[in-house]
Amino acid sequence: MRMTRLRPAVWLYVAIVGFATVRTAAAQSREPYPGFDTYVAKAMQTWKIPGLSIAIVRNDSVIYAKGFGILSAQSRAPVNERTLFEIGSSSKAFTATLVAMFVSDGKMHWDDKLTQYLPEFRMYDAVANEAVTLRDALSHRTGIARGELAWLGSGISRDEVLHRVRFLKPESPFRSRYSYQNMMFLAAGQAVGKATGSSWDDQVRQRIFVPLGMTSTVATSRGLANPNVAAPHGVDHDTVYVKPPFDAENIAPAGAILSSAVDMAQWLRFQLNDGVVAGKRLVSNAALRETHTPQILMGAGAGAREDTASVKRFSSYAMGWMVEDFRNQLSWQHGGNTLGMTAAVGMLPEKKVGVVVLSNMQGAALPMLLEEYVFDRELGAPMKDWSGEAYERSRNQRRRADSLQTVQLAGHPANAQPSIPLSAFAGTYADSLYGEMTVSVKEGHLELARADVHAPLEYWNANNFKWLLPLTAPTAPAFIKFEITPENTVTGLYFGLGSDVTLLGRKGAGRGGRGGVASAP
Repeated sequence: MRMTRLRPAVWLYVAIVGFATVRTAAAQSREPYPGFDTYVAKAMQTWKIPGLSIAIVRNDSVIYAKGFGILSAQSRAPVNERTLFEIGSSSKAFTATLVAMFVSDGKMHWDDKLTQYLPEFRMYDAVANEAVTLRDALSHRTGIARGELAWLGSGISRDEVLHRVRFLKPESPFRSRYSYQNMMFLAAGQAVGKATGSSWDDQVRQRIFVPLGMTSTVATSRGLANPNVAAPHGVDHDTVYVKPPFDAENIAPAGAILSSAVDMAQWLRFQLNDGVVAGKRLVSNAALRETHTPQILMGAGAGAREDTASVKRFSSYAMGWMVEDFRNQLSWQHGGNTLGMTAAVGMLPEKKVGVVVLSNMQGAALPMLLEEYVFDRELGAPMKDWSGEAYERSRNQRRRADSLQTVQLAGHPANAQPSIPLSAFAGTYADSLYGEMTVSVKEGHLELARADVHAPLEYWNANNFKWLLPLTAPTAPAFIKFEITPENTVTGLYFGLGSDVTLLGRKGAGRGGRGGVASAP
């Protein structure tokens, strides 16, 4: 048999990513199960997903890597297996693994206090402030509320985001239950930077992206020049629209990474191969195993779906991974959602199987549904139309949402006007957690501005206004409620999401504090 000499560049590639992945693109694009490509294409059409990319790993081989659809509803350029997508909170496992590497090196320890690395870091609760560790930060068990608007659309730096944590009140006692928290992953990432005299961005690139051969993956979107990048999208009923790229720079260790299906396949191989790449161990098996070890129970209310009740019996959070069961098999998984994309990354470690699904649609259910479809095929389970069944449920949910909107509109009198002049609302409102925002009168209506986000306020009823943000704006409360004294003095406004709402005091009119829920009246 004739031997073919490999060029040095080819040998380098083999050394980096391992012999198991050296397969042609054509071989990797062959569907792994009969009818799979057709199923994916039909599901994308059903869910209005513009573009999607999938990779499947089995026994340390990338058996499938393929793109579907288009980069953008405006350009029509095709997605392929190397297209970059925002992976959102799937970034968290990278941060936890990075800490594990420094635990392996003896430079960090899971139960080191955060203040050992971040001396200025403070928390609202005295007990948590004294005891919070890297392990706590990486496992969502600090008890503080999400406070997403403290960083989202705020225009502030990572250091300022961490400074604001001290003003975020707890929603449960420290270490008592699972409470999802992005800012604590930022704290862990900043701690890595302090421990190394570098930054999270540099370390995740040097310690993970480069040795794994994740050649296109980037820590954040800042300065990204790669043209093969999916555009973020949203959908309003059946209308798909393009959104601006998600700026997660100030929360990067929690959710800023952009990657491709091909690159994420190397990440899956690394995790499934116990931290070894091409025969070289990058992290001790004990430290990596700790990231896969449950740290806190999530409970039925933490993302459970009715269609998974028969296949999942428990759900816990480790560090950067959700550790669950799937049809009596151990699973590690973590999804990711940004303001225009959705990702699903999951593994069945005992079967040496992993899958990643990346999409350019905000809040899409399909990536997780396709992950579960792949798991079923790998386990030889009875055929189940995960996508079709979930879509029928989503249609019922949409009808309920439309009914709620009808009720809200009924509470909005035609041509209603506030009982006091618009000028009475004008001013600057401030809070230690959410910063400053300004209300001004422009062309006969009010406008609310926060950092670079601004939009009109439409009077609704009583003391309530609807913030008319464009669909492309960052997530924000739809309704703003003002605090007005019996003397018709406007002293504050309520701002936040869900039950996590704060009363921002108007400068010169008293001091605000934690308030009620700013929802549609």
